[in-house]
Amino acid sequence: MSHKLRIVVGAAPSGPWSALADRLEAAGAEILRLGPDAQPSDLPAGWFPDGLVATPVEHQRARFDRIDLDRWEADADEELNARFRLGQLVARRMLEGNGGSIVHVVPAQGLPGAPQQGEAAILGYAAAGLSRGIALDLRDKVRANTLALEPDAGSLEAAAALILLLCGPKGRGISGQIAAIDAAELHLFAQSRPLRVAHRDGGWDEPSLAAQVGRWSAYLPGLAAGGEARQ
Repeated sequence: MSHKLRIVVGAAPSGPWSALADRLEAAGAEILRLGPDAQPSDLPAGWFPDGLVATPVEHQRARFDRIDLDRWEADADEELNARFRLGQLVARRMLEGNGGSIVHVVPAQGLPGAPQQGEAAILGYAAAGLSRGIALDLRDKVRANTLALEPDAGSLEAAAALILLLCGPKGRGISGQIAAIDAAELHLFAQSRPLRVAHRDGGWDEPSLAAQVGRWSAYLPGLAAGGEARQ
């Protein structure tokens, strides 16, 4: 790292994800911790961040039909709206400077998904969509990626190293991606994009669609026997 990276971390003061900011600081980054209600005045004058790391909330563990609605509304607001507000605030400062990198951290059980983790999966994919939108709109100067991980010591240490890479000069060509990391493995995710295209003169009806879907069955994403999503 040729210079001390300036990284904003949207982190709770306590809980398992709060240690990520400490890991980044220990690795040599200059850290500014901001809460979900941060204002432009909270960014020091003349301070241009190289990165922003947005961390997740603690999700309720329940099957979709048993998710508590009041808790869902609170978590969704903190997870998505807070990410949006903080991302927009920091991105504007990045655009005034030399650009930067936004890293949306989501819990590993949400991406690619696991049983009884409906809220984490729904909000994890929503955060990945927000990240992709930022990457597309601000691609000339601001990069955005999604990182799925568990908040254990080994994963956080590996994540800190990856975040420094993404926010530094060697990460300037990486944007719009989804990855997962732990102490020993790094996974790059496939993303939603056309996989097969079919054309039919005269349009589609149910029998022709059923036949076409049957021909495509080997390529359709599905669920593994244990309930975890597979590609």
